[in-house]
Amino acid sequence: MSLLIVIPVRNEEARLAPGLALLAERLQACGFEDYAVIVADNGSTDGTAALARASGDPRVSYLRACEQGDKGAAIAAGWAAASPAVSVLAYVDVDMATDPEALVRGFRLIAEGLADVVLGSRWDRAARVVGRSWRRGFLSAGLSLAWRLLPAGVVRDPGCGLKLFRRSTWQALPPVAGGFAYGAECAELAARRGAAVATIPVSWTDDDAGRIRLGRAAGDYARAWVRLLAAR
Repeated sequence: MSLLIVIPVRNEEARLAPGLALLAERLQACGFEDYAVIVADNGSTDGTAALARASGDPRVSYLRACEQGDKGAAIAAGWAAASPAVSVLAYVDVDMATDPEALVRGFRLIAEGLADVVLGSRWDRAARVVGRSWRRGFLSAGLSLAWRLLPAGVVRDPGCGLKLFRRSTWQALPPVAGGFAYGAECAELAARRGAAVATIPVSWTDDDAGRIRLGRAAGDYARAWVRLLAAR
């Protein structure tokens, strides 16, 4: 089995190179080499594309995924571009706020047949969370509670930027709207169709340079929640 890691980006010239370097460093430290990376661009107007193309790592490729600044659409386009050898699909945020080591644990659960979907969680008792602001923590706690009330209720930390899917599980899903909630919505739908979903603790460090718009993200998650509740 092999792993494809998609990194959705938009105007990330300042964080892309450090993020790719940290990803490679942490995976190498875990002795994990069977992976590829797609930098999925959703509308950058800065030097992000040039940096991705000049990464120097043969495992890293660049994809102009979409133009509308849609994180979910970028993830979906990246996964759809996976080579035939790829059997596990994942995405991580460019800041690597979630330690990439969790990718290896998640991949092994799927490779060993113990899960079809693996979700990182900052709310697990074994998780390590550093520097989270009260505002972000409040929003995250509210999302966690709301998403556990859905029919499958498997997504404990919707906003955690680390999720992995068995490729065949993702391919069997109906079309899913994009946005910040893309991965969480896919996981809830997969569980309703019988997929085995596992949750793993992560180490997460807040990135002060992050530019996520919490209002827009909250809106995306709220709309996804309503869609999923209506489709029960």
